Amino acid sequence: MKGVVILNIIKNKMKKILNNDVSTLNLNSKIKAKLKANNINTILELCNNSRMELAKFDLSNPEINDIAICLQLIGVDLKKNHAKRNTTIESK
Repeated sequence: MKGVVILNIIKNKMKKILNNDVSTLNLNSKIKAKLKANNINTILELCNNSRMELAKFDLSNPEINDIAICLQLIGVDLKKNHAKRNTTIESK
């Protein structure tokens, strides 16, 4: 029973994190402006994009790396699109 309660607490905290505005991330204003210009307003919307998709928003590789690091520090990541790379999650 305690495990279920803890799991629900974690889920609620993750929902709260994902619904936060991208402006809460520790990113420079240039990156935040590019995200807003492309209608990426929440962390969830940001996480639903892959590196390739973010590159289409005129974000450079170093900027995308900064985004990925900021997301990883709060426990989330960018969308992985393994199918486009012709690999699967299980392959190593």
